[in-house]
Amino acid sequence: MGINSQQNMSIELLNPWFEGKYMDLGIKRSLYLDQISTLCRTNRQILFLFGSRRVGKTVIIFQYIYQLLSEGVPPRDILYLSLDNTNLHNLDLYTYLAESNFKYIFLDEIHYFPNRNQVLKSLYDLPLFKSKIICSGSSSKLIEDNKALLTGRSTYMNVYPLSFNEFREFHHSNNEVGDYLYYGGYPEYVLEKQPNYLNDLLRDIIEKDILKSHNVQNNRFLFDICQILAKQIGFRTSSNKIAKVLGIDSKTVINYIDYLKEVRLIDQVYQYSMSLNEMLYAPKKYYFSDLGMRNSFVGFSDVGSLVENAVFLKLSALYGTENIYYFSGGKSNEIDFVVTLGQDDILFVESKYNNLRESVVNSLSPQFFKDIYQKNIKERFVITDGIIDNKLSVGHTEVKLIPLLNFLEQGFVTK
Repeated sequence: MGINSQQNMSIELLNPWFEGKYMDLGIKRSLYLDQISTLCRTNRQILFLFGSRRVGKTVIIFQYIYQLLSEGVPPRDILYLSLDNTNLHNLDLYTYLAESNFKYIFLDEIHYFPNRNQVLKSLYDLPLFKSKIICSGSSSKLIEDNKALLTGRSTYMNVYPLSFNEFREFHHSNNEVGDYLYYGGYPEYVLEKQPNYLNDLLRDIIEKDILKSHNVQNNRFLFDICQILAKQIGFRTSSNKIAKVLGIDSKTVINYIDYLKEVRLIDQVYQYSMSLNEMLYAPKKYYFSDLGMRNSFVGFSDVGSLVENAVFLKLSALYGTENIYYFSGGKSNEIDFVVTLGQDDILFVESKYNNLRESVVNSLSPQFFKDIYQKNIKERFVITDGIIDNKLSVGHTEVKLIPLLNFLEQGFVTK
């Protein structure tokens, strides 16, 4: 197969199950294991797992490998390659895999391998090649890279920091909501709580996943933009405003924000509008993909903003980030989230972290009780700090109040 002795030794070490050895893989990420299992059973397409660095992709891969072993798949039918392993940089990946008999092939950190899409396309198109290929990567840019060569040949799923329910499996306390807002969901950080963990992780993400992929003149601005966005959660902001603060041009800010989105540090929310131009050019809202990472910039401050970020993460998990918007009807007349359910069905969601019913009601904007664009508003939800009375009516408009704990646990059921 054209591999040298050093490469062969590395492959043997990366696949301890070849020799019947097992690893301690900690708490199962069952949600992802079930999704991978379903996709592998029902779909021949190459599966890509995307998520930020250290979000747990590699552990999930190993957990699925050992699940396959427990289901009776022979150890030598499963191959795992970490493509950032320096001993594998000169591996003739196409020849090695094309001549193999593996049933499952896992290619971790595939964004480090040159000509990856050409290799994958060529393998997939071989008439007798029946192996299931599962890849992982840290940059959403891989999705764009895949479109040209792997259209119809690939599918993908996102791996996120721990959800609240997963967080509870990793961390036990009497203040689960508060601790979730403080620590966020990077699994290793939640388990070990090393003080400099998130700062070191951020440097790794910027240096290894951004600087190596893009011509960044001054990486200090990447940190500065993160800090500005961390302070602006829940508020509309624009590249022009950030550019003025930093003394750089707006195009540079737009590019840097795109890089931060690519590596899954932040998510961008557009204004809900029937006008594409208005949606694209109106100020955006930004949320962090991990609450602990946000706190690493500005400390554990402004709990209301943190709660709004947590609500966004839950909504994204329920409905997909691409279906989450905000609405602005002018100053002090905004709706935190508009969730699109279909062509004409939407939800209104407000984050009002207060335990006083009257204060919550008084803080809702007039627009929250109105219609927009002749859409069917299926429900209006307000996330609160534990209000027991779960329903109120303003005129003929019904609003449901949901404690944050309940929402993070269960989401909500629409009509």
